[in-house]
Amino acid sequence: MTVNRLFRVAAVLAVVFAVAACGTVPDAHDHDHHDDDHHSHDHHDDDHHGHSHDHHHDHHHGSGDGRILIGMTTGTVAVLDAHDGDVEAVFPNLLPEGSLAVYANTSGEFGYAVNRAASVVAVIDSGQMLVEHDGHEDLVFGEISVLGFIRDGLLPTHFTTTVGRSGFYNDESGDITVIDESYLRDHLHLDIVPARVDHGAPVLLGDRLLVGYVRETFLEVMDYDGRVHQTFDNVLRAHGQARVGRYSAFGAVDGVLVVTQTGNSFDAQLVPNPAGTPDGVRTGTVYAHPRLEHFVGNLGDGLVKVDPVAKTSTAHALPTRPWRFGIDRSGHYIVVLGFDGVVYVLDAQSFEIKGSVAAVPARDENAPTGTPIPALTLGRRIAYVSDPSTNRILEIHLDDAEIEEVFTVEIDGTITSISLMVTDGIIH
Repeated sequence: MTVNRLFRVAAVLAVVFAVAACGTVPDAHDHDHHDDDHHSHDHHDDDHHGHSHDHHHDHHHGSGDGRILIGMTTGTVAVLDAHDGDVEAVFPNLLPEGSLAVYANTSGEFGYAVNRAASVVAVIDSGQMLVEHDGHEDLVFGEISVLGFIRDGLLPTHFTTTVGRSGFYNDESGDITVIDESYLRDHLHLDIVPARVDHGAPVLLGDRLLVGYVRETFLEVMDYDGRVHQTFDNVLRAHGQARVGRYSAFGAVDGVLVVTQTGNSFDAQLVPNPAGTPDGVRTGTVYAHPRLEHFVGNLGDGLVKVDPVAKTSTAHALPTRPWRFGIDRSGHYIVVLGFDGVVYVLDAQSFEIKGSVAAVPARDENAPTGTPIPALTLGRRIAYVSDPSTNRILEIHLDDAEIEEVFTVEIDGTITSISLMVTDGIIH
């Protein structure tokens, strides 16, 4: 990956992904225990190419619409065209049955499908490739395929991604799987970083990792060999992480911990919860965007805005508790799927609600554990919400907060997770 490409991808990075909080309001996902099959597969698996279409688009706006990665209860993984909902590829029974989670890396070139209970991750090539050409990068479309499987860590749970790297915190084996994406189409190279048996949340930096823990009472700065270089004490239930520039943020019991990087040295300061925050309410998910100078986190029945420079936080109430939320790729909108099933579109600076639209059934507090719940994934001024009760994906345009398209997923099983894979480049 060239320096120009690293800079460009960093500049357009929409969010630093975080997994929904543990210890706040529990999701209905089933978090079972692992099996013992955790051997790595550092090769391309030719038995899992599935059905793929070499689908070229003649767009004129300079980038593709992207592809939606979907996980199903049957263990099937599929890829849809985000523009028209056409099925681009299906990999039947790729993973064991269960509640799959799917994620995209920062460039949109790769996706990851995870069966946490079975401790296996499938690495997906989105078929969107960047090719250097006359001082810029062309976006070309190739075969969507499975590049391999990762079975090194037990209970892979918390996903994190940055330019050129993605990783999973493995709760039961107490380590972090870090995937080098520079040559991922040629070789699945992994680093296994020793950490602690805990529910951890890592931030991947150049030659350092920041690792927060739910059960431990500190945050660690370590290198990719697992050597701890700094420790910040009295950090309670650190979870949910985001990074922009030299600032990283972790949700904690009494506020949001802001970690500031200066070279290889780090300082940390807890930004307390806003005055009036009820006892027991905490931030467990944090997002950032390079266009914004603040972090966005969940806080009870609303959101919290955290200024990493001024070290201040401001609460913003919502009509309902946030179920899923994030920042769109343009950085103009915060999008919240509420417990009432409504999608709220907020101005990312003022947190003012600009529009809303009913999308999915309201959350059922009495649903059995393991019942699939809606997922939210965001593009540039666009959102996609899955409705597992109907196996549909709703395309919502954020400028007017209206449902523009509804894609019915006619694949065996129930949708458990979706993630938009968008690669920015020039299309000729």
